[in-house]
Amino acid sequence: MKAFLPYGGYWASPFARWQGELAHLHAIEFAAYVTRHALAARSISPDAFDYGAYGLTVIQKSCFYGVPWFGGLIGANALTGPTIHQACATGARLLAAAAGEIATAGAKAALVVSGDRCSNGAHVVYPAPHAPGGTADSENWEIGRASCRERVYACV
Repeated sequence: MKAFLPYGGYWASPFARWQGELAHLHAIEFAAYVTRHALAARSISPDAFDYGAYGLTVIQKSCFYGVPWFGGLIGANALTGPTIHQACATGARLLAAAAGEIATAGAKAALVVSGDRCSNGAHVVYPAPHAPGGTADSENWEIGRASCRERVYACV
């Protein structure tokens, strides 16, 4: 069985500038909102999918729960699958993962969604027990990436 994207089985949200009008939105919640409306417009039930893959590059609060949380937000409570983070190639890895699941009969219908919010990226604090006084190590994931755009991509 070969994996394919049905005509019209894909959609995207509008682009927004860095620190622009979408900067306050949580990427997974916004992706779920867009997906719910896109599926409804195509008369596709969220329960039609037996595999999901969600991609993001920049972490946000609760993103650890990835596909199961996203699935619950769109009404597909049994949806599960990987959350994929791969800088500069997340979309390609998402499609490869879904195509592999279908090719090996692990799934019959896959929902692949990618959504990021580069504005207001996380300030991440890591434990550093061997640092002086146990002080933490940290990094800012998105400071200085003013060329970034926020958008949600999805395909079924």
